[in-house]
Amino acid sequence: MPLYEFECEACGKSFEILMKREEEFPPCPFCGSNEVIKIPSIFGFKDKASYREERERAILKRARDYLIDGKLKDAKKFLERAKEFHPTDRIKRLSETLSEAKPPKGGFLIKREATILKKKEG
Repeated sequence: MPLYEFECEACGKSFEILMKREEEFPPCPFCGSNEVIKIPSIFGFKDKASYREERERAILKRARDYLIDGKLKDAKKFLERAKEFHPTDRIKRLSETLSEAKPPKGGFLIKREATILKKKEG
């Protein structure tokens, strides 16, 4: 059964109802009036390709964030799991590239921020 949207002309509120096409319009559940009009439904549509692209972008962004933070091991682990569940060419290539990468010697350096202290007068 399709879902239809209605708007009551008496109270102005809108509501949704599951009903068959042949059925008469239902009364308003808020005020009980029969002055109800059917309004066009706005629905979302996503095809499979756009979903895959959006998911791939999210996975690659998260892997990039791991790399920016210097977490090479976490990025590798994340991409290996992503390759199993969402196998696309870009994810496979990045996973293979990272599996060959080695962390820099001495680890990653974190720069300290300069702290400026003001002398107390007095």
